[in-house]
Amino acid sequence: MKYTTLKIIYTNFWSHPVRSLGLVILTAIASATLLSGVIFSKSLDAGFEQLSSRMGADLLIVPFGSEAKNQSVLLQGDLSHKTLPREVLDFTRKLPGVSAASPQFYFTTLSASCCDKKVNIIGFDPKTDFTIKPWIRRTYKKDFVPGSVIVGNDINIEEGGVIKFFGKEFIVVGTLEPLGNKLDQAVFADVETIEILRKAAAEVGYNFISEGEPSAILANLEKGADFEKISQTIHEHFDNLHVIPRKNMFDSVIATAGSFKIAVWIISGFFLLIVIAVVYIAFSVSTNERKREFATLLVIGATRKKLTNIVLGESLIASGSGAFAGTLFGTVAILSFRFLIQENLQIPFSLPNTSTILLTIVGALFIPAIAGLGASYHIAKKVGKIDVYTALKEDA
Repeated sequence: MKYTTLKIIYTNFWSHPVRSLGLVILTAIASATLLSGVIFSKSLDAGFEQLSSRMGADLLIVPFGSEAKNQSVLLQGDLSHKTLPREVLDFTRKLPGVSAASPQFYFTTLSASCCDKKVNIIGFDPKTDFTIKPWIRRTYKKDFVPGSVIVGNDINIEEGGVIKFFGKEFIVVGTLEPLGNKLDQAVFADVETIEILRKAAAEVGYNFISEGEPSAILANLEKGADFEKISQTIHEHFDNLHVIPRKNMFDSVIATAGSFKIAVWIISGFFLLIVIAVVYIAFSVSTNERKREFATLLVIGATRKKLTNIVLGESLIASGSGAFAGTLFGTVAILSFRFLIQENLQIPFSLPNTSTILLTIVGALFIPAIAGLGASYHIAKKVGKIDVYTALKEDA
């Protein structure tokens, strides 16, 4: 009899192909949206967590007109070639309330052997740095040797572990863990290697930066230090620069990411509610049209519980297959297009760990399926209580 029940469920499901496929597609959309929404949200959180752990400065000093004031250097590696006078660094280090200050050097090149597009080169001083070096230490714990570099996760290295800039080869000593933004396509070097790069560039006609002049200065403040007073003091002594507090460095990006997360969750919730409503309506209409069929099954010996199981089985096929298809599509889509997302959204985006992804996949499989099953449960119970005489008489 079990085989007969399954056969009835299967036959009934395909007897209305348009309705059935519509339910499958709708559930698939809900499942794909839910999975994409959760992974998208978790990826933003992971990206910001990694970036925040790397970006440990209380204030950032950049030249006037530099893209860095809009976080593009910190988040995306879109570098300008403006520099600050060396005196700004020395002055900042001596200011009361400043506990540490370190320079960074930025320039961009197309003449790299590793990539088809521009490569951003970021220089730092290992003796004073407190932002890049802790991040690098997770991968490379030795001291830098002049002429060596460490590369972002998306940089492809030639055989022999070297990368070539301006006709000169540099030894790659390590590859960094992914951050989920364009800094994964950057090359990091200490000040001595930056000077070698600068001279190599000058020999072929590229004068990117002046010797010893930083592109940005990152500083940490002592506890209780007055940022406004420090900023005012710097501006009184130097023109044409921005002093940016830590709290403002990521404001616009965090707001953008928050808006994306809210939109994604609203869309996911909307489709889930639509699935529940449509499944309920579809099975309500369907069972009203099939009262005589259900009454006949009761007459020939089917139990009322079996009628309930037939309706629930049809709902499970629709919502279950839709959830599976949607989860599969959503997983493939977000894994395939994650680099495109990083490129176009210009916000930190790093996939969460494997256990989080697997848990999300399980949730995307079961939540829409259970929602669809739950939506049809009330209808299924009504079918189980159908009055045989009334049903046969209505359709006579």
